[in-house]
Amino acid sequence: MSSAASIANNTKEFTIPAGGGLLAAVLHTSAGRKSGITVIICHGFRGSKEGGGRAAALAVEMACRGFAALRFDFTPLGRLSSQVDELRAVVDYCRAKLGSRLVLLGRSMGGSAALAVTAADRSIAGLCLWSTPCDLHEAFRISLGEGYARLAGGETLDLADEFGHLRLTPAFLGDFDRFDLLADAGRLAGRPLLVIHGEKDEIVPLKQAEKISDHAAGPKKLIVIPGGDHRFLTGYGQASAAVLSWLTSTFTPAGD
Repeated sequence: MSSAASIANNTKEFTIPAGGGLLAAVLHTSAGRKSGITVIICHGFRGSKEGGGRAAALAVEMACRGFAALRFDFTPLGRLSSQVDELRAVVDYCRAKLGSRLVLLGRSMGGSAALAVTAADRSIAGLCLWSTPCDLHEAFRISLGEGYARLAGGETLDLADEFGHLRLTPAFLGDFDRFDLLADAGRLAGRPLLVIHGEKDEIVPLKQAEKISDHAAGPKKLIVIPGGDHRFLTGYGQASAAVLSWLTSTFTPAGD
């Protein structure tokens, strides 16, 4: 197995066409034993492919275990339907350039997009969801507070906080109604599913992860991180270790 230090330098930065724009992406690969699997990592609503350095570190650990790992940036503050379209473009790119065995890993709203895409694309091999809502209205009602009521009442919402500037229109909320994420969980059709959720997630209540797991068909595993919050400021090591264990135990190398 290659060392983490050598893997960290085995990266490629590029862009992926999606709609009328380009999505910035980074691919981590290993010169060692290959699994034949590419893991596509989807960040949360106000996150990025960097994940404060943690997404990059997790991608390095995946590469150490023989998995290619691709991180990319959604167009900032996009609707769920836009994220779904962009993720489909990333999936198509990976199939064309990296091979057909793909696993999606989505965090928060990026997980909602990953769930919708996996449900519609039977050739995706597996799905991992971190802190992922099945009821986005509830999650945004909690996270936006009184701003949610303003949006639902037809106002445009402008906020500035620790994460930067946020501007949303009422159409952002209406777009959620195009999706039935619990029905999507039921359409996974035997693909392996790992759901990881913090016990004390303050944005997406644990009951939402339980509902996703309950509705999912096929091999599934729900891991609740004790004391874990939405961003896994507590329990991140446990969450990342669970993902790595699931990948290596579930997906055999190509040809095995």
